[in-house]
Amino acid sequence: GIMKEMRRGEEAMKRIFFVVLTLSLLFAALAFAQDEAKLLEEAASLIEAGKIAEAQRILEDVRLALWNRAPMVCPVYCFVEGEPESFGVYRKRISSTFVAGETMYVYAEPKNYTILKEGDIYHVFLTVSYAVYDKDGNYLGGEDPWENFRYLIQSPVFEFFLSLSFDFTIDPGEYILEVKVKDRLSDKETSFRLPFKRI
Repeated sequence: GIMKEMRRGEEAMKRIFFVVLTLSLLFAALAFAQDEAKLLEEAASLIEAGKIAEAQRILEDVRLALWNRAPMVCPVYCFVEGEPESFGVYRKRISSTFVAGETMYVYAEPKNYTILKEGDIYHVFLTVSYAVYDKDGNYLGGEDPWENFRYLIQSPVFEFFLSLSFDFTIDPGEYILEVKVKDRLSDKETSFRLPFKRI
């Protein structure tokens, strides 16, 4: 009886802790939003006063805060001709038809991944997985996780791209390649699908 009561007490404490934690995070988010609004007002005042550099520094802080709060998305993704040179520098492949033995190159630009500050260092940690489906949506195979992208950087980087290559041994036909990007520093994730044909 005593052990049961103790367990019930522990469960109740856990529930209370969870509620308090949730409320704390909620209030922190609300306060954060108010702080951002204040920072924007401060930046506007600095711009009016001609203090552009100071305003720019504040706006960079706001950008990072909003970036971390926004859902992760991948607005740009496509098959490309060979490996891309750098962010935004790639040749989009016009055809999504590949011959046997041909490597498929994919370029993608995930946005709003977490940029975590720890002291003077910033962390970015993404995991990429993939899956292949036939034209009817039946799962044929894949890897999860497949690739890790982990960086320690000196300042926030907002221009990040994925350069992926795939060599599938697969029968001729129509398929769909799905790529998922998971943010390991939060619960954010995003995905995209690219139909392709193997001849």
